[in-house]
Amino acid sequence: MSEMTSGRQFSWRAMTSMMTTGGFLIMGVTGLMLFATPEGRLAYWVDWSLGGLTKEEWGAIHVTSSLLFLIAGFIHLWFNWRQFVAYLRHRFQQKVSIRPEAPVATALLAVLVAGTLWGVPPFTWVLDLSAAIKASWSVDASLEPPFGHAEEATLDTMALRTATPVGAIVGAIREAGYTVETTADTLRRVADRNGVSPAEIWVEVVRRVPSVVPAPIDASAAWTPELVDQRFEGAGFGAKTLAEVATELALPTDEVLARLQAAGIAAAPGDRLKAAAEDAKATPTELLKVILVPGFKLPE
Repeated sequence: MSEMTSGRQFSWRAMTSMMTTGGFLIMGVTGLMLFATPEGRLAYWVDWSLGGLTKEEWGAIHVTSSLLFLIAGFIHLWFNWRQFVAYLRHRFQQKVSIRPEAPVATALLAVLVAGTLWGVPPFTWVLDLSAAIKASWSVDASLEPPFGHAEEATLDTMALRTATPVGAIVGAIREAGYTVETTADTLRRVADRNGVSPAEIWVEVVRRVPSVVPAPIDASAAWTPELVDQRFEGAGFGAKTLAEVATELALPTDEVLARLQAAGIAAAPGDRLKAAAEDAKATPTELLKVILVPGFKLPE
């Protein structure tokens, strides 16, 4: 080994090039992983992981590798600054000619950014594919969190949000063989202390206290804005299509679209609630209020 390295000096230039390449590769791989990971509300609830890494860890590596790529790129430019300046001087001393590929590439990049921001095909197809892959991880209704980031809620809050005595929840957890120290503990803390996921804890609670699961949605009930907030805030409806929302609300899809249309919101059955809300400059929960609460008007 010493013969192979003898006479060779350590090259910072070579290392910088390798770090730039490595940062780009890691950034690409982690970007693909984040493209396909489930929504955070589900990933954190079931302690989802891929390749031994959680969603949060994949995201952290993506951020640091992106930063590494940028830093290494700037250092690479600094090492080659004289050559870079000489190249620019040479180009400007001669007749400046722009290769036809440059404006075409610039135009394509501008179209990509604008098309993504404006939400037009085929760019929306990529985003819809990502949303479909993320949604595909949720195959068992019993593993769905009762509301967004429920794992960070205390047992007292879980009792309040599910209209269930906190003693019944604590008793169910202890009956399942798990330890609980205080009702001020979050479900995440209880799960970590017992070496399981928050979803596993809650499945046991639901098994023993069925009333913690909200009753089926009754679209004909006397809904108020406050009740809609309490029932749907953080429940993950934004990722559902309007056809799926209609099914969840036990309403015909045409009726849902008609109620939105009456509020000046044009949408199609395949549109996701979140996308329709963004087009209307509203939130998914506000669109649910439009659908469920008679006479509800979006804020100006």
